[in-house]
Amino acid sequence: MAISNYLTEVHHDWQDSRDAFQNNVYLTHYWPIPFFGNPATALVATVGVNPSSGEFAPKRNWGDVEKVKDWKLRLKNYFNQTTPAHEWFGPWRTGLKLLGVSYEAGTAAHFDVSYRPTKAMLKNETTDRLEFRHMVERDAAWLFRLLPLCPNLRLLLVFGPIIRANGSTESLAQFLRNNAPKNCFNVSQDGEFWSFKHLDTGKTVCVHEVSTPGEKCITCRVVKNLHANRNELRRRLP
Repeated sequence: MAISNYLTEVHHDWQDSRDAFQNNVYLTHYWPIPFFGNPATALVATVGVNPSSGEFAPKRNWGDVEKVKDWKLRLKNYFNQTTPAHEWFGPWRTGLKLLGVSYEAGTAAHFDVSYRPTKAMLKNETTDRLEFRHMVERDAAWLFRLLPLCPNLRLLLVFGPIIRANGSTESLAQFLRNNAPKNCFNVSQDGEFWSFKHLDTGKTVCVHEVSTPGEKCITCRVVKNLHANRNELRRRLP
């Protein structure tokens, strides 16, 4: 019920702000996606910047989603439905096996900083970098609101960069560390990892940046890092 209520609030926020980032959000038909999978059962959540606009290609059958209740079910059952998950999840799916969790089993889910699909953050030269940064800084509040609602969640796996207003980049992990205190979380270093503790509920999650320097292949970067850290990461799961 908590997740369903959260999604209702996200939907209202999306309706109120649909015209706010028109330089980058170019799709005429889409739904907000704060997460893929089931946050209520997930032990681990992978974290990205925002959903791909390719998620709403005609072959992905979002046109069949007409009502809010259908949208909620689509998000929850994303990895267990007739339409296959987006190919972007391939490297994560491989890496999660090393930790003994999976999207399909409901022990892992995926969260996005912003729920809006946009032009490609880095590869599209027409992307409005300043507007994109304003968007993620605004929408990050919804990610942090989600974390205390996830009773089993212990670990966030974070990968890749996020763009700054001037076009340079920083790691997504650093972005989250900077924004967590603005959203009622205390941030502390925990050995090679970081810990986010919610000030009101005490909910605590371990945050691990998944990166393998020197590797250009995304699958290699994800899998090699999770393989090297698998024992410590699994220790932090119940």
